[in-house]
Amino acid sequence: MSLGNALLGLLSHGPMTGYDLKKLLDHPIGFFWVAQMSQIYRELNKMEEKGLVKSAIVAQEKRPDRKVYQLTKGGKETFLSWLNKFPDQLNEASRNQFLMRIFFSSKIKLDELAFEIKRYKKEIEEELECLNEVEQWIKDYSQEKKFKEDAFYWNLIVKKEYKSIAAGIEWADECLQLIEQKKRKK
Repeated sequence: MSLGNALLGLLSHGPMTGYDLKKLLDHPIGFFWVAQMSQIYRELNKMEEKGLVKSAIVAQEKRPDRKVYQLTKGGKETFLSWLNKFPDQLNEASRNQFLMRIFFSSKIKLDELAFEIKRYKKEIEEELECLNEVEQWIKDYSQEKKFKEDAFYWNLIVKKEYKSIAAGIEWADECLQLIEQKKRKK
């Protein structure tokens, strides 16, 4: 997925500033898609050059002017075309440095590996807290008429992530038990 498609999708809900888009990318979307502010503005500029979005400067009293982006007809068509063409492979292959290090962990001490797995578990437990906040965000936004239909789909993603986190915690606990068993055998 490209950042451009994510931005087009967010703008399909209505005009927004780059800052508004960044806030939504951070929360609630941040647990599955991350972007920096510089990437967002770079992508918005490219999309504006292609005629997918247009911007307008909105003057504000006592605050700097805001540049507000909105979807063009071409942007909406591009977004819907992308949305309707799911990729052949839905579970994208990834490069996971953590798993690569575990693969070669026969070269380090078991205690060092256990420390890193505990650190991994702590990180995903923190993701669980963030996901709880996302779930509350969805409940809050589902009260607004314009997001009522979207909330159903957002919840599907949250359910998947809850399952992934639970599996990650279970895996980490199992690995830590196996490491302890291996240490006792030495």
